Amino acid sequence: MGKINPFGSKRAFVAFFLFCLSAAFGQVVNRSAVENFLIEGEVGKAQKTLESYLGSPDLTYPDSVYILKNLGVLYSSSPKRKDLGDRYFFRLLDLDPFASIHDTYASNSILARFKKIRKTYQQQKGGKALVPAVVVFDFHGEGIKSGDGTAMAQQFIAELQRLEVFHTLDRSNVVETMDKMRMQPEKCTSKECRLDIARRLTADKLVTVQATRLDTVFTFTVAYIDVETGEASTSLTKVYTKRPEKLMAEGFGELALELQNHEAAFLNLSVTPVNTVLTIDNTPMAVISSRVPLNPGKHRICGSSPGYDTECKDFEVKRADALTYSLVLPAKAGTQVQANKVSADEDADEDEPNTEPGEAASSHKFVWWTLGAMAVLGATLALVFNTKN
Repeated sequence: MGKINPFGSKRAFVAFFLFCLSAAFGQVVNRSAVENFLIEGEVGKAQKTLESYLGSPDLTYPDSVYILKNLGVLYSSSPKRKDLGDRYFFRLLDLDPFASIHDTYASNSILARFKKIRKTYQQQKGGKALVPAVVVFDFHGEGIKSGDGTAMAQQFIAELQRLEVFHTLDRSNVVETMDKMRMQPEKCTSKECRLDIARRLTADKLVTVQATRLDTVFTFTVAYIDVETGEASTSLTKVYTKRPEKLMAEGFGELALELQNHEAAFLNLSVTPVNTVLTIDNTPMAVISSRVPLNPGKHRICGSSPGYDTECKDFEVKRADALTYSLVLPAKAGTQVQANKVSADEDADEDEPNTEPGEAASSHKFVWWTLGAMAVLGATLALVFNTKN
């Protein structure tokens, strides 16, 4: 007697799985209904179902991302409604600048369109939108086992995820995409294959690491490649003389920082007063640092402190360059801070004679000393003549 399939069909199983997923994460959108419409080819019904949820106060964040990315894809598939699809994609990026549509039914042409829209969005918005989505592939090379290459890649991904100048995707995103293509990670070692995966993930950059091992000497050659052009903007080599277990325990923090130093821009910052609370691109800075790594492009820094007016500055930095800037907050009118400042200025004025505009205080001292000397000389001469008479 054969086993009984409680779902009856693969489609029913998918619907049941999506229903359970929705219940587990408190989702409002009936994703199983949307998927069924798409399987049946009822694109119009899927669109109407998704749009019926727009504006609902009960929507979760995952719901909103799901709605906007799918509406963008569905409308972009229609030559007459592509503009509407673009608007949904822009709304999606406002919600999540790192959003990807690789988990939808998007064709290669729609993926390319979304990539173009994302690039335009980055240029317009600047700030956080400039952070590139980065995909890291497993380390490979001579003397490196497949399992070791995977573990090393995961270690390196963890280090890159600590740095705010990269939005590094989890390795699971790569594996999921390869599974859909029925491809094993160890089989995708060519540049062309990896570029294809990165483009499907809507990544901006990809990292490949060629590794070689000779006993306890490991040599890692890192290439940081632009997904659009296929060209490497940074190539660097680092040698470790450590046993494998120690290398894995310590991770690849130095390698990640070295990549950041090649790709990031830096802001050398001084702040007055010292208790200023800073934000960069509307994100609070946990610690005020004199050297801040940023993505190349336009940014906005703001500072605030009790008794001072908030001061903001827009600036632009270039890759592998540094900009020096001093942020000085003006004291608020009528506050104790301003009164103290005015009092200090007045005390400084009382210590020195009044000066005319453009005239140095030292010149006044010279004049007074000269007049005093002349007066003493005159009195002495008068005394001499009176004595003779």
